[in-house]
Amino acid sequence: MKTKWISALILALVTLAFVGCSKDDDSVSNKGVLKVTVTAEGYTGEEGSSMSATVIGSTAQGPTLWKVNGASGVSGKSIYELNREYFAGGKTGVFESESSYLAATVQIGAAAYSVPFKLVYKIEQGGKVIVEQSADIVPNATPTVLSFQY
Repeated sequence: MKTKWISALILALVTLAFVGCSKDDDSVSNKGVLKVTVTAEGYTGEEGSSMSATVIGSTAQGPTLWKVNGASGVSGKSIYELNREYFAGGKTGVFESESSYLAATVQIGAAAYSVPFKLVYKIEQGGKVIVEQSADIVPNATPTVLSFQY
């Protein structure tokens, strides 16, 4: 639990630093809608394993509002996350910015305890696919941590 909060704090600080630099440049414009789709195929949610997806972003007016699985975000909230309990059963999570954004960070983490699974993820910016990959998550391996900044 402590690691999750530290990870979220680092993610927030990195994004805020990135946004702070971006605001100084008047030529920076909104980048359109960002959509992140993450699936944990075969993930059981077993104790000792981990699976999470986190997004954070900002607009010129403040934190980006995100839809999570179609449900609108909360004004003022800056970090949106789905965790191990959500992904159990091999579910798919979808994050979509409700408007254009200036900067965003996406972080995906996965580790298998005894049951392997497949991590599938796609990131779309302004309706165009910019990342579409998968990774086999196997027991006794270094946890997978992916971080993307836009």
